[in-house]
Amino acid sequence: MISQNPKIGFIGFGEVTYHVSKGLKESGIKHMAAYARAISDPVRAKILRAKAQSIGIELAASLEELVTSSELIISAVWGTAALKVAKQAANFITPGKIFADLNNTAPSVKKEGAKVINAKGAKFVDIGLFASPAQMGHKALIYASGDGAEEFKAVMARYGANVEVIAGEAGKATTIKTLVNIYFKGIQALCLELAVSAQKAGIPLKNLESLLIQPVATLPQRKRLAFWIIRGIAHAERKIAELQDIIDAMKEWGIEPIMIEAARKRLNQIAQYKLSEHYKRELSPEDYQALIDTIGKLDRKGSQNPPN
Repeated sequence: MISQNPKIGFIGFGEVTYHVSKGLKESGIKHMAAYARAISDPVRAKILRAKAQSIGIELAASLEELVTSSELIISAVWGTAALKVAKQAANFITPGKIFADLNNTAPSVKKEGAKVINAKGAKFVDIGLFASPAQMGHKALIYASGDGAEEFKAVMARYGANVEVIAGEAGKATTIKTLVNIYFKGIQALCLELAVSAQKAGIPLKNLESLLIQPVATLPQRKRLAFWIIRGIAHAERKIAELQDIIDAMKEWGIEPIMIEAARKRLNQIAQYKLSEHYKRELSPEDYQALIDTIGKLDRKGSQNPPN
């Protein structure tokens, strides 16, 4: 069990660590430290020390020093290094401590990291970060899962952290973030494709803004996703034809329609399932979960015929 005002150690000292530790310090956490490999570089070490001093946290000389002197260890490195860092930290961690991994990586990496940390008698927290600490500091929304999630929330909430515990093993919080990122990263790429196309077509983006939110502007938030899902299923064949017209126009403008081609491919797959014919009635937003379940079964079977 870690203390109510725990000694916190951050592995990595980038943007996330800076803003989260700054907020925690201002909210009352007394002892914090960070370790970054760059500490071994004289030039970069000078910059890191000045940065750490500006928010009142210490810099550890080694990973071993950081882990052994901290009750709560928070890993904030590149996702590609997350598991390696967890394994290295496991060499020095002891029972009763908590290792929290907030890196953007695959759910399977979090599960493997949990096994390594748990084997040493310490607890693991899988963190999914859903807002930018650069804007919200340590109060950015956090989803947490794993055997250390409840204790992590109990301590961090005392200092204003916004933590929601997701029941289940490590990997659950990151799974949710991965699913959300399908939407947000897709939207980012789609917005870029839209902006480039608009520029090529000679249409200012300001002429499009109000039109892009209009279809769901008056719907309750919980029904917006259902709206798009049902529209995509019920009118898949018509939308495929419409998308082809858009694809042809984009090619005329000299734009490669990467995102729109992907949308056409997805709707073409849905159209082959003929779900509207199977239900033999007009689809409504209330049907969306049952339809998604059916599509999932068909995708696994590679079938084109809906189950009875």
